[in-house]
Amino acid sequence: MRLTRTSGKTKRRGAWRALLVLLLVPAFASAQANNGALDLVFPIGARATGLGTAFTAEQGSESVWWNPAGLARMTKPEFALDHFETFVMKGDAASFILPVRPVGVFAVSARLFDYGTSEQRDSLDNPLGDVSSRTFVLGATFAADFGSSFDAGVTYHLYRGKVGLDQAFGTSAVDVGIQYRPVASTPLRIGFEVRNLGLSLQVRDKPQADALPTRLHLGVAYDPTFPQFPKEVTTHVTADVVSDKSIQNREIRLGAQLGYATGPSRVFVRAGYVKQEGEGSALLAGPSLGLGLTSGRVQLDLARIFESFSSGLGSPPTYISIRVGL
Repeated sequence: MRLTRTSGKTKRRGAWRALLVLLLVPAFASAQANNGALDLVFPIGARATGLGTAFTAEQGSESVWWNPAGLARMTKPEFALDHFETFVMKGDAASFILPVRPVGVFAVSARLFDYGTSEQRDSLDNPLGDVSSRTFVLGATFAADFGSSFDAGVTYHLYRGKVGLDQAFGTSAVDVGIQYRPVASTPLRIGFEVRNLGLSLQVRDKPQADALPTRLHLGVAYDPTFPQFPKEVTTHVTADVVSDKSIQNREIRLGAQLGYATGPSRVFVRAGYVKQEGEGSALLAGPSLGLGLTSGRVQLDLARIFESFSSGLGSPPTYISIRVGL
């Protein structure tokens, strides 16, 4: 994304944040050099992050940021807040899920990524003030189930951002996903999604517009049972393969969850791993750990990614999510 082109009349102090946005985020995304809006592929949600972001075949309100088909079988409204911090940026998101039976499930969502502020000076080194770099997304989702085995969903995202004083940009994108359960009596789900379909990101003019980071997601989720475990203990495993349109650059994502129920409450321990294949180096590749606590209609999730870059700087990516059933 060509956001560093300037008129030559100004120079930036504190430009390391902008450089991280432009150079390191593409590495995380395993994106082609001309991709724009690369933060659209950043993970949102502590539950998904704790599972290694292998979330294509998962269900529940956090699916609004992943595969919208995962909302299709929700029966009660839910409100959620998500927050995360990395060395590069801070992010906040909110979503509201509203099932309308028998039509389907509707959702609205919003998220803000803040890359901090930097001081801008003119050619004579006179301060012009602090400028902020941030991106904002508004989303609208619809999902529906078709029989006992098939779900589908679509999300429209309006994407806007600004770097510095004079570089505003925006576009729109669509996510389309499905989920399928081959055998109703077997706890196996298969998910497929195409994320970030849309118009190229245009900063100044059409010739320099950059394609969106379209991704193909294929995932499976399964709930194995073990007779030797007490009935209060549950297990869950999930796996995704994520690719760009070239099918040459991929990520293998794996996740596992162990749950324990006591009365109306449940406790979850999660672990995940992301492995990069092909060109690039995924910034958020590596192991992740997460914890979850559900009591009644309230759910709290925490997660941390132990990738090498931010962890080496003493600031591993940290996620927290709160979901409240209405």
